[in-house]
Amino acid sequence: MPRIAATARWTGRWALVAVLAVRLADAHVAPSTGDNNRYLKLTPLGDRVRLAYTVFYGEVPGAELRKAIDANHDGAIDDAESQAFGTRIADQLAAALELTVDGARRPVTWSQVVVGMGKPSAAAGTFSIDLIAALCVTPPRGSHAIELRDRFELAHPGETEIRFEDSPGVAIDRARVGDDDEPGVDYKIIGPAPVLGATGPTGGIALAFTAGPTAAVAADAGCARAAPASGPPTGAIVGAAAAGLAILAGAITLARRRAR
Repeated sequence: MPRIAATARWTGRWALVAVLAVRLADAHVAPSTGDNNRYLKLTPLGDRVRLAYTVFYGEVPGAELRKAIDANHDGAIDDAESQAFGTRIADQLAAALELTVDGARRPVTWSQVVVGMGKPSAAAGTFSIDLIAALCVTPPRGSHAIELRDRFELAHPGETEIRFEDSPGVAIDRARVGDDDEPGVDYKIIGPAPVLGATGPTGGIALAFTAGPTAAVAADAGCARAAPASGPPTGAIVGAAAAGLAILAGAITLARRRAR
């Protein structure tokens, strides 16, 4: 598959989808009446792939969920109630996602979980939950590959959209969704999406990319740097070497004096 760049081919298949997800907040299209939608956006950077995961609950299932979220049954959904729901879904999602980075299994940890209720009423309908995770790569920059399997069971599934977003200094070498190794920049599945959690070489989502020397490396602590190789710290090595040289020099001086 040719590398996907900012000037990726926008075929008629993807033209409508392309305007839907420039940013996470912009990915929320008009809600469904009876379905729930899912949106994944993967953005490779210098030290990570940024995963933005959104679940958009439709009018009918959203209204039913709001009744359950309103734990004290006062007709309003406060921040504590919405956040408790967000934490529960975040935990379910983290357990349902299987991540492999450069062949090694890694957990998915959310750095942001935001429940967008809009109108904080238990009688309202649609709402969303937005989650952000850093899928870290080590060492930073260079060529890396990730595989992501999503076994989260979305009730009343409507559409699932997977977006591969480029970033400065990074080239997407290959992308795959299920058995489609030319998914374009946006890929949409209507209805259930068992292929996202399927095992085998044609299951899940795969992304290979090369981050050049100018690729962004975030200043936050989201991706800890690789620990140095086991053994004494550099300072101790240098100090020991200096001490050894001093002892050797002293021995040479003493030998010369004895030889006179």
